[in-house]
Amino acid sequence: MKKKEEGSEDDYQDQVNLVGNIIPMLYDVLGEDQSDESRRTRLAQIRAAIGTALYKHFPAPVVAEALGLHRDSITQYKRKHSKNLREWKGYDDTFLIIQCTLDSAIEIETTKTNIEILSRRILKLVQTRHKLEKQLVKIKYYE
Repeated sequence: MKKKEEGSEDDYQDQVNLVGNIIPMLYDVLGEDQSDESRRTRLAQIRAAIGTALYKHFPAPVVAEALGLHRDSITQYKRKHSKNLREWKGYDDTFLIIQCTLDSAIEIETTKTNIEILSRRILKLVQTRHKLEKQLVKIKYYE
């Protein structure tokens, strides 16, 4: 999915929801509990790796909101990524697992999100159709 810096509030919220659905999958693959907000090294690595990997596909505010972080945290993760790969023991493996899992997760969740969006559009079109049909009946009645 391409980054969308501009767009409607619905587009932004759809992206936040999509990312919010992906994050638990990534924690599950790594065998960690997403609700644990401690500063343990392993969890800090996971948050940094997830934030960095998602930032390649989504704008920082979307990633930050879905992770419950400030967007500056995502920028910081991105800035320190190369150094973390070289120097933070275990980060490289964590990032690789997340990166490999992410493409499939994005495809699955994007498809689900697109179905939801299309369902909303179809509902709106059906409502508009009914409204127009009622107007047509009124016009025919008065002729």
